[in-house]
Amino acid sequence: MKWFQQTAGIPLIFLILAGGSLCGAESEKALDEIVEAKVAPKEEVKSSSESVTKTEEVPLESGKDSGSVPKEEPIESAPVDEKTAEAAEEAEDKKHEEDPMEARQILGWKEWVKVGTKAEQMRAKLDSGARTSSLHAEDVEEFERDGRSWVRFSMRDPEEEDSKAILIKAPVQRIAKVKNTDGTMERRFVVELGFEMGGRHLREEFTLNDRTGMTCPILIGRNALRHLGYVDCSRVDLAPKKIFK
Repeated sequence: MKWFQQTAGIPLIFLILAGGSLCGAESEKALDEIVEAKVAPKEEVKSSSESVTKTEEVPLESGKDSGSVPKEEPIESAPVDEKTAEAAEEAEDKKHEEDPMEARQILGWKEWVKVGTKAEQMRAKLDSGARTSSLHAEDVEEFERDGRSWVRFSMRDPEEEDSKAILIKAPVQRIAKVKNTDGTMERRFVVELGFEMGGRHLREEFTLNDRTGMTCPILIGRNALRHLGYVDCSRVDLAPKKIFK
């Protein structure tokens, strides 16, 4: 009788262990289903956020206002560390120096540049003394789209009376602090735009600035020049000639 009581408990132990493993398997399966249900919406949000980085260009008819837009609260991006930017610039320059087989185009100190796809060609000054390129912008206004800071502005050549204005909307990459000639600091929006020079198409950051009275409405800085080539400061309009070194 005593032996029967001891052996009768063994199947009961196996049943308890088997039931626990089944419950564990069901719990893991249910947990996997919950995790999959949470991951799917996150991927949809990512894909929707990637679709808002495209710039918009709209020709403005002369003599007509584009309409007033209520002022939005400015959203300032994180400041860019000066030392970090200089280190990245030096690393990029060293990369080009270590590649002797890379052909570089010779450009003049003034060239014709077309920003975007709908704007007319405008004069650009190529200046290695400036890090970031600059663009003449009028009626600059910040607004918010899908939780991100955007800016709208009109672009034209201020020295040309018949210059056609283009309304551009683009996401703000950052806000730069620039020192003016009088020593004062000025905050300027920085946007990324595509431009064409001598048949070559690039995409670069531009600070938005009032360049009325300056040599050219566009300035191409050294961040863009490192991808374009060398500058011959004694000549102009060399880009269409395709002179490489």
